[in-house]
Amino acid sequence: MKMKVCNARTLIEMKKIFNSVDPVYGYTIFNIGGNNYRLITAIHYNTQLCYIRAIWTHAEYSKPYNQIKLKRGEL
Repeated sequence: MKMKVCNARTLIEMKKIFNSVDPVYGYTIFNIGGNNYRLITAIHYNTQLCYIRAIWTHAEYSKPYNQIKLKRGEL
């Protein structure tokens, strides 16, 4: 999906707009729904493209095998 509202060119600029965003193993992860869900994205700031890789509950995100998927870049 093309980022239309946000023109952030770096993660630092993204954090100024969305305070609940963190870099994790090359992905950009947003805490959403009152910290109940994780939106895992791959953002290409140079082209302003945001690829949604997964949406997990907090419990799913915390599972060791999902952390391994993130670390290996398997999303």
